[in-house]
Formats: sequence, structure tokens, C-alpha cells
Amino acid sequence: MKAGSLSLRLALAVGVLGLLQAAAVLAFSYFTLANELEDQQRTVLRDKAEHARHLASKLADGEALRASATQFAELVAGHEELHLVVAREGAETPWVSFSPEAAESLQRLRRDTWGSDAFLEWQTRRQGMPMLSLATAAQTRDGTSYAIALSANRSEDMRLLKRLLLTSLGAAPVALALVSLGAVALVRLGLRPLDRFSRAAAHISAHDLSTRIAPAGLPAELGSLCTAFNAMLDRLDAGVRRLSEFSSDLAHELRTPISTLLGRTQVALSQPRSHDDLLEVLEGNVEELQRLSRLVDDMLFLAQADDARAVLSPETLDLGEEARKLAEFLELMAHERGIAIEVSGAAPVRADREHLRRAIINLVSNALRHARRGSSVRVSARLEAVEACVEVANEGTPIRPEHLPRLFDRFYRVDDSRNRESGGAGLGLAIVKAIMDLHRGSVQVQSDASGTRFTLRFPR
Repeated sequence: MKAGSLSLRLALAVGVLGLLQAAAVLAFSYFTLANELEDQQRTVLRDKAEHARHLASKLADGEALRASATQFAELVAGHEELHLVVAREGAETPWVSFSPEAAESLQRLRRDTWGSDAFLEWQTRRQGMPMLSLATAAQTRDGTSYAIALSANRSEDMRLLKRLLLTSLGAAPVALALVSLGAVALVRLGLRPLDRFSRAAAHISAHDLSTRIAPAGLPAELGSLCTAFNAMLDRLDAGVRRLSEFSSDLAHELRTPISTLLGRTQVALSQPRSHDDLLEVLEGNVEELQRLSRLVDDMLFLAQADDARAVLSPETLDLGEEARKLAEFLELMAHERGIAIEVSGAAPVRADREHLRRAIINLVSNALRHARRGSSVRVSARLEAVEACVEVANEGTPIRPEHLPRLFDRFYRVDDSRNRESGGAGLGLAIVKAIMDLHRGSVQVQSDASGTRFTLRFPR
């Protein structure tokens, strides 16, 4: 497994997270136990102090109290960690004491202004043992006041907490290793569905894009990725097919004029020709060369339009006004075919002037070629809610529905022979669509018995 692999990084992340959680649990347990042990000691000291005060209140005087030292000793009997001292109120020396720690607690009572019924945490001078002490006041029957101090040695509690801490810290590396190994196994198991993607990618090539990933059995989190991956392959497959068809069509389109040029030239050179004959051959060649030039220009334009970095020079234009200017330019072509061009409406739009004119002139030229003689081509501009539109409509033979989805494909012809005779290469409508894509707009077509209508829709 590589050091930079996703499995290792996820496993380490899970391991560190588990360790942090374990540390949080340990800290919570440590402080909870420490507080519980301290509360137990405080409860014991309160109980013992209450018994000592009750015992002192039954005694007649100080002598009786000293004579009853055994009874006071019984209060701490069996509790090696407990220490008791009794002294006259304000006195420096113990009246009854059972250990050096008890006597030292009396000194703490005087030195630290330790009040009655209050707890004090401190450490012994000689061994540094942690102590918890409680001071209380009592009176004998003769009214003499005494201070009673009870102390608990908390060394055993501290050792218990220390063992808990050391044991937990010692087990942390082992726990981290176990959690990390378990996380590696779980992550590898969880990432196993990704193997489908790697196997599919390994089988994909430019010659075979048929591989798809079966979504059955994939986790829900990978379902959308599977759908997107398969959709990407569909787009690539369609793109490769279109590119193959485009290359074939381009070769076919280039072969026809080149073959014509080559044949005419070979015939002209096969025997001596007059000056007029050579001029006729050259004039025919010029027509084919012009066709080739238009084809190359169209292909270059489409290649530039396909580039996402293509730059437009938008300006505010009126669709109706631009259509009227182009109608004047095409008036001669329309007159030769016995067709009238009618322009109406107005619609302001932000667009590239040259691209817009090319799109409209392609649609109008196409409409003129297919319109019925004696009819009219209608160009109308209008504003809609969120779009500015220009529609080009003609009266003629309707386009069959099966052709409509592919009408804007490159080199696609509804009637191949008629387009060739009229000089078309099947790129005009493809150029229109490319121009509209550059403007973030759309082109739509409708065809029925009343005629065919192309609509350019620009976002306002």
C-alpha cells in the first residue's frame, strides 16, 4: 500500500480520531474518578467529625476528654489513612493527638487561618504526602471550647489515579495500532466498489468506448458518480462517432471538387486546346476552387466556434434592422427565384454583429433555396419574456420529422442532390447552431404543411 494512498490516509485519520476519542474518554474517566474519591473522603471526614464533636459534648471537662482518648482513637481505628487531633481553642499544642500528621494538621489550622467546618488540601513536610483535612469546633459540658481536626492521607487515591493514567497511556500505542489496522481493513472493504471504475477505465480506448459500469450493488454515495461516469463515456462515444463521421464526410466533400479539378485539368492537358477552351476550363476550375474555399472557411469557423475560449465582440443591435439590411443584400438572389423577402418587427439584443449577420443570412439563404416559387420568405423580430427572437419562415415542402433532430449536424443533408447542385456543403445550419451556442442562445426548427420556420433565441 502506497504511503500516499487514500486507504492509508483514511485509516490514519480514523486511527487518530479513535485515539482522540480514547483520550477524551480517559480524561473524563480520570477526573470523574478523582472527584468521586475526593467526595468519598470528604463524606468520611464529615461523619467522623460529627462523631468526635458528639463525643466531646458528653464529657465534663478537659481532663475527662484526655482520659477518653481511647474513645477518640476508636473513631479512626481501622482507617490507617485517617488522623485525628484535639486541642484547646487557640492553643498551639495538641490536647489529644494520635500521629505526627495529626499534630501537623493543627499547625496548619493555626498558620493558614483555617476556619471551622472547612476543608484544607495540603502536603506533609517530611514525605510530601497529600492530605485532606476538616476542622470543626466542640465544647465540653463545662463550656470549654476545643478544635477538632480530622485528616485523610490521600496517597493511595493518588497512586490509583496514577496507575490508571500510566496504564491508559501505555495501552494507547497498542490501541492506535489495532484501530489503524482495523480501519485499513474497513476502508479497503469500503473502497472495493471503486475497483469497478479502475477496471472500466483500464478497458477504455479510442477504439472501444463501449465499457460501462453496472450500478447494481454500488453504495448510494457512488451511485451519482457511476451515473456521471457512464454519462461521460456516452458523451465521449458520441463525440468519437461524430468525429469519425465528420472526417469521412469531410474527405468525401473534398474529394468531389478535387476530383473535378483534377479531371478537367487532365483532359485539358491531354491534347492541344484553343485559348477559348482553356479559358472555359479555368472558369470551371475557379468555381470548384471557390467551393473549396467556402468549405475551408466554414470548417475554420466551426473549429473556432468549438473553442470555449472563442471571444465575441457584443454590441447592442436591433434584430429587425439587421434583417432588413441582409434582405437588401439577398434581394437579387430572391428576385431570380421569384421569391419576395418580407421583414417585420424589432428586438434589441446584445450580440456580435458579424456572427449575428452570418446566422441570419444562412437561414434566409437556406429559406430561399427551398421556398416555393412565387411565395415569400418572412423574417420577423420580436421580444419575449426573457428572450429576443428572430424567425425565418418559408413556404415549401415540409421537412420530414425524422430529419429534424439531425438538421444541425455537420454535412447532414435532407436532400443531398439538391444541396450539391445549389452549392451547399451541409454546414450552414451547423454554423448557425455554433453561433447561437457562442451567444448562450438556441436555434429551433418547426416544419409542417404550412412551411418551415427557424427561430433564433438570444437571452435578453
